[in-house]
Amino acid sequence: MKMAENGVIGQLEHGHCWAIKVLDASKDGEIVKFTIQTNVETEGDDEKGVVVLRQYEDLEWLYHCLVSHNNTDGVVIPPLPPKPLTSVNAAEARSKKQLGKDAKHMVPDEFSKDCRNFEKFLQLVIQHPAFSNDESLQKFLQEESPPVRTKVKKGVMESLSRSVSDFRHHNHKDLDDEFQRKRDFVEQYTPLTKETYGNFVKMVHSQQRVALAVNDLNGAVMATSVFEDDSTKELKGNFGTFASCLNGFKESIDVMCTNDENTLGFTLELYCRYMEAAREMLFRRTCKLVEFENATKALEKAKPKNQEALQKAKEDAEEAFNTISEDSKKELIRFNQQRVLSLQSSLVQYAESRLKNGRDTYAILAKLVNNLKKSP
Repeated sequence: MKMAENGVIGQLEHGHCWAIKVLDASKDGEIVKFTIQTNVETEGDDEKGVVVLRQYEDLEWLYHCLVSHNNTDGVVIPPLPPKPLTSVNAAEARSKKQLGKDAKHMVPDEFSKDCRNFEKFLQLVIQHPAFSNDESLQKFLQEESPPVRTKVKKGVMESLSRSVSDFRHHNHKDLDDEFQRKRDFVEQYTPLTKETYGNFVKMVHSQQRVALAVNDLNGAVMATSVFEDDSTKELKGNFGTFASCLNGFKESIDVMCTNDENTLGFTLELYCRYMEAAREMLFRRTCKLVEFENATKALEKAKPKNQEALQKAKEDAEEAFNTISEDSKKELIRFNQQRVLSLQSSLVQYAESRLKNGRDTYAILAKLVNNLKKSP
């Protein structure tokens, strides 16, 4: 198993710098266990290293604690990565989706991408000022024993209530034109990001199917080269050369697919989930706006005996709305800067890897042509 790409550096406590890496992952039945290494550098240049094992349910519990123990109304909460696929049925479904319904091959279990997702989530959390000093996060990274794995359940009525509320307030006009523009942008950009990532995945899957077809062709050429009849005797050497080239070309496509997924694909997938988190944050602010407007209307219609209580409710609603508006404005600036830099970096990496892969593929094909020219 390869080590995750980069370490994570962030501040958890005053005077302490934390470097975090998700080293690898191993499968135990249908459970994937991640090995997390945390190095702590103090002001005195002393370093303390801690290695812990965690599974996905631990990450879910950490997420629940982070959201429950901190004020996240005006925060774009880093999204949880998808749960690793471990069952045979899930593996078969993934293989058919990637390689086609008639594919005879199975996509192997490789958790390097899950390691990177796990690590990226920790990176986003540890670098966020709303969570960097959270006690649950410190325990998650330092304590050898995992946290109590209490399954977090969402009630049906809660989900239904939220859906109704979402539909009711979805098009509520904002008092602030700037926030209205931000809401409109997120509403339009979120589905476009999903569509872009979906098309990107289709492209990668098509490349993987081409690699599979090239591999099958390579097998057929190799099988032909072993015949000793007169019709193939003179071409036997050329068959071997051609098969060797096909194998190199197949490997080149495999590398290209891996690079595509690790560069632009990784970032697009992340921001499919992250844009939903931004949308949810803006929706929380819209709900506060609706509460403030309702409290204002209630005060205007209040009878004298109820005015004092309703005045207090209106002031509380206004304060809550102003607070989340101020927090949201700062958060969106931070989030958008992070989003632009991440996409810019991944696009550069994607382009560079494509150029390198193109040169390597050209070298393979050029070598084939030269070898065929030298053949008798």
